[in-house]
Amino acid sequence: MAGDDRTEQATPRKRQEMRQKGRVARSGEINAAFGLLACLLALRVTGPYMVGNLLGLVRAGFQLAPGADLAQRELTSGLMALVVTMVKVLAPLLGAAAVAGIASNVCQVGFNFTLQPLAPDWDRLNPVRGFARIFSKQALVTLAKSLLKIGIVGWVAYSFLRKNYDLVAGLTAMGHAEIYATVGHLAWQLFLRAAAALIVIAGFDYVFQRFEFERSIRMTKQEVKDEWKRSEGDPLIKSRQRQRHREVARARMMQEVARATVVVTNPVHLAVALRYEPREMDAPEVVAKGQRLVAERIKEVARDNDVPVVENPELARALYHQVEIGQRLPADLYQAVAEIIAFVYRLAGRTRI
Repeated sequence: MAGDDRTEQATPRKRQEMRQKGRVARSGEINAAFGLLACLLALRVTGPYMVGNLLGLVRAGFQLAPGADLAQRELTSGLMALVVTMVKVLAPLLGAAAVAGIASNVCQVGFNFTLQPLAPDWDRLNPVRGFARIFSKQALVTLAKSLLKIGIVGWVAYSFLRKNYDLVAGLTAMGHAEIYATVGHLAWQLFLRAAAALIVIAGFDYVFQRFEFERSIRMTKQEVKDEWKRSEGDPLIKSRQRQRHREVARARMMQEVARATVVVTNPVHLAVALRYEPREMDAPEVVAKGQRLVAERIKEVARDNDVPVVENPELARALYHQVEIGQRLPADLYQAVAEIIAFVYRLAGRTRI
């Protein structure tokens, strides 16, 4: 199977692309559970306010005489009063549900605003794919979760009512006020237990959704290599670029060898080219250095341009390891280099005579 090749964890770039598309590890059960809990808390806090508004609406309805011929203005005002009252009643619940939905999503995936999931996907209109989705593994898992959720919540409700059977059976012997208080208390306890059960289910569902998400975004080894090439560049091209840079730097270095004052050699393995202009420099400068083939090339360029080549293994090693190209000599090497440059000047003087 093709999916068996996807053995590599998703790269940060792949995760970012999935996040931009709205594909993240998220559990809808957490949203539902915390939404229910938020609505219960809103009912607990604003219950008297909501009941007062509903009672006011009922009283206004009873004040209308049966069969009364209502004018258009009275009917319109009555409907507006109904709408305003329902908004007042539902506002705490809707507000709590909205806050819980936003908070639960932020806790799961952080702030991630994208409109890509809203883009039209014509593939969803394909009846063949739609039929396949109905009988897919994901659909079966969703069905199993729904049945399990119904079973667990139903068992929690049954256990609670069975435990309080005597209290429920005794409602018929209570007064109206006592019935309302008892039913309200039982309903509150029942809904709290149901919400707690949903939160536990949501926790397991989140772990499952995260596992499924990580599995779905796995990559093949080739995909990881291709993405690395896109982000870091083709290794072959970068190698060629580095080689080209070295060639350019080497060519520039050889040009400096032609202008050098002297080349100090090992004599086989190392070569260091020095340049010294008394009127321009306070100390000699290393203009080129290299070992093995590069050293041979430096000596060859020096001979072609009549630059003296002096063998001094100890000084050549010190210059090669202590001084970089373009740097002036350290003070501890002044004496040794000065003797060589003085020798070169004397040799040049005898040659000119």
